Amino acid sequence: MKQIVVIIFFALLLSPAFSQNKTVARKHFQAGEYEIAKPMFARLLKNNPRNSELNYWYAVCCYETKDTAVTNIKDMLEFAASRKISGAYRYLGDLLADSALYADAAGQYEDFLAVTTDENLAIIYKKKMNDVKRLDRMVRATERVCVIDSVVLDKEKFLSAYRTGRDAAKIYSVADFFGMAGERGCLSETERGTDVYYATEPAGENVLKLYHRVKMGNEWSSPVPLEGLDTGGNDNYPFMLADGTTLYFASDGEESIGGYDIFITRYDSDAGRYLRPDNVGMPFNSTANDYMMAVNEVVNLGWFATDRNQPEGKVCVYMFIPNGTRTVYDADNMSYNELLALSRLDCIAATQENEDVVRKAHRSLAMLYYEQNDEMRKGDFLFVIDDATEYTSLNDFKNAQARALFEKWQKASVQQEYNTLLLQQKRDEYATASATVKNNLRADITALEKQTENDACSIRQMEYNIRILELETLKK
Repeated sequence: MKQIVVIIFFALLLSPAFSQNKTVARKHFQAGEYEIAKPMFARLLKNNPRNSELNYWYAVCCYETKDTAVTNIKDMLEFAASRKISGAYRYLGDLLADSALYADAAGQYEDFLAVTTDENLAIIYKKKMNDVKRLDRMVRATERVCVIDSVVLDKEKFLSAYRTGRDAAKIYSVADFFGMAGERGCLSETERGTDVYYATEPAGENVLKLYHRVKMGNEWSSPVPLEGLDTGGNDNYPFMLADGTTLYFASDGEESIGGYDIFITRYDSDAGRYLRPDNVGMPFNSTANDYMMAVNEVVNLGWFATDRNQPEGKVCVYMFIPNGTRTVYDADNMSYNELLALSRLDCIAATQENEDVVRKAHRSLAMLYYEQNDEMRKGDFLFVIDDATEYTSLNDFKNAQARALFEKWQKASVQQEYNTLLLQQKRDEYATASATVKNNLRADITALEKQTENDACSIRQMEYNIRILELETLKK
């Protein structure tokens, strides 16, 4: 009996303190001072673990302060939601959306909209609900595309990864192409060099729009805006296909799912304007910035850039095999997590269903590297025949067979250089990869090591044969 009296006494003693501390913590919470309120709610929750309000407030504080040390935020929000605390629905939706569980997030947003009386929040979360529903549809409609390679580089140097070749448009920064310092747009010049499509800010506006200019003699015509895009945002990174009609570009306008997205449109010559742009979908687009889609239709290779999963200032450029017709994965016979991983390109090896196709694409890519070094083939090289003879041009060769073998040697050298870079990249990736990804990379690394070793022997033999053939002719 005495113990019960003591417990009641302390309960009465602590109750005012509990209420006072909760009131102070809640004031900080309502003021958005989550870092201050968080430890207060943590102490209160420790002695009241089944209090739904405390679970909600503390979970929100952890979420808003990005406290990754607290691992049960979802559990606390679910408990609060089960007690009909309306704010828990929207935060639970945000948490699920962050984890790309878009359908589940949409359900939580719907529950929140059904009970909220805040008109401003209702507007915000109705849009969020529609956004995650759209993301869910896009994940389930992920294009079945084969990604053959990727490279991570500094954002200001990302265009160096594009080796589009003579059969496709070339890409530049507007600042470099026109010599206009301070310009932040990108430009593509058609393969014939007759047209350019580029982004710049119209006078008096702080937004990028796309323009077209035609080369007339040695001069460029006045810029003409591309009509019909109407994205409502910045339009940049244009790339016109060889047909002169199909245009890829990136926009951060209303139809984007996050930052820049890649869009495709076509020119309607009858109407004199471009058709309504279509979002190219996943895996090309994500909730991060995705841009600069480029395609060489002759060799069937494509490139695009993204800052998804990259630190500040870094960009990943993916190389892929474009589809003639858009095909998607069979969502009905795959788990959502499998689809999600493919939509995000978590592992590019998972997209490579045919090894022969991938090898052929790598050879085509290496040839583009070789082709871009046009000056080297025409006279920008140094090849030693003997101590007294050095060649810097194909015209220097006197033996036709030696010359032909030298051109073959050049191509093999570029292929070896590309394979060496690819091998180093995969080794770097292996060093920080998960166990599953390491298993996929191990076979690739072993094959590349063997290939580069064999290529090195072959290249050395070709060098020897070139010198023997040429010296035999010179001695005559």
